[in-house]
Amino acid sequence: MPLLQFPPRRQGNHHDTVSMYCHDVDATAAYRLAVDRLFAVNGWHELNNSFKTQFWLCDSEGAPVDRKPVAGDYVRIDLTGPGSPSGDGYDWVRIEQIEAGDGDDPYAAMTVTPSANPLSQDPAIAHFFAAGATNTFVVRRLGNCVTAEVHGRNEVPNTEGVPLLDRVRNESVALLGSVGLSKIQWKDWTRGVVSVVEMETDG
Repeated sequence: MPLLQFPPRRQGNHHDTVSMYCHDVDATAAYRLAVDRLFAVNGWHELNNSFKTQFWLCDSEGAPVDRKPVAGDYVRIDLTGPGSPSGDGYDWVRIEQIEAGDGDDPYAAMTVTPSANPLSQDPAIAHFFAAGATNTFVVRRLGNCVTAEVHGRNEVPNTEGVPLLDRVRNESVALLGSVGLSKIQWKDWTRGVVSVVEMETDG
């Protein structure tokens, strides 16, 4: 089974956020539940108590959908505070890759990168990070333990070749992320993914 590879670190900030929950019994059901939560993008805000960021899965044309994601889909992000002018008030990322590994230590992973607004003809990146930044979301089972992870790479503020309002806003949001607010949000998200809440309802 090939090892999961993260995008290389080339520039800007990076972060690695991990939460783990170990079970007294076989963790197969807990892992499946965590994978379901990973791919239920429209429900991510329910896993996050610190900042009520709303995520919505959209198809390759930018239309909202309620299903599991596929590569080429977009995620529309509604942050608390001013939205991206180029994104019609939202930040946008494109799902670049979805992968999974079986065997003794199974995993599921999804990598996203900042994108233009798919509902606009404007080619400018509609996100506070510039093109080339990535977030990779991972769920793993390691024996009777389940982990949820977020790995951010190449996080550079999106200030080149964008309108002035976008530039000012993106610098501000990226600065807040660099001082730890994004780390708090993703830690809350990873904890929610591996939480045992509603485990009894899983088959």
